[in-house]
Amino acid sequence: MVIEILFSEVCNLFGDGQNAAYLKATLPEAEFIFTPLTDTPYFAENTPDMIYLGAMTEATQRKVIEKLMPLKARILELVDAGIPFLATGNAGEIFCRSIHYVTEEIQVDGLGIFDMTVKTNLFDRYNGKVLGELEDIKIVGFRSQFSFLFGDNSSNYFLKCLRGVGINRESKLEGMRRNNLICTQLIGPILALNPLFCEYFIGLTGTKAEAAFRQSAMAAYEQHMKEFCDPKVVF
Repeated sequence: MVIEILFSEVCNLFGDGQNAAYLKATLPEAEFIFTPLTDTPYFAENTPDMIYLGAMTEATQRKVIEKLMPLKARILELVDAGIPFLATGNAGEIFCRSIHYVTEEIQVDGLGIFDMTVKTNLFDRYNGKVLGELEDIKIVGFRSQFSFLFGDNSSNYFLKCLRGVGINRESKLEGMRRNNLICTQLIGPILALNPLFCEYFIGLTGTKAEAAFRQSAMAAYEQHMKEFCDPKVVF
């Protein structure tokens, strides 16, 4: 199995680099390719089994869009072929139609894989929690962001929010999904916080694997579930 981690030297905010570390612990026999922003992604001419992209600054976001825009057709080819691709934090925003940076009065075209727009306001940070549901899996996560998404994701959302907000303050549908491309604002890091989802995501490759440190990870997950289900906990 070959797993490509994109631009980890700059796309690692909120501890999201630990998603890659948790995958490495779960899949010790896999080959991990860490592609820096200065290099051409491995996926441009090869087909990895999985791709991961983590949260980044707003300035880096524009550089990542510039880097990946010429590879849009190839990304769509991989997505439509079912290659699992996880984007966390604000990474998934690059796949939207456009991003409006309100503070800087800049609008940038995204890759347009999702017909969604993004509004980023550096004077309006949102911090919160989410308890969501993916099929029969409950997922917990945290949010710390300057941006919200706008548009209709009712047919391609990632999670139904049981508590917390979705793509914006009025939504209860979190994230976006096309085939096995999953974009979520949740940080934590999401894979280590949610061993069941980690196993689910790996399973999209056709490989069955037990999440690393499963007993301890499940104990922590169950404690988070208990806290997130407590009506006294503020979201």
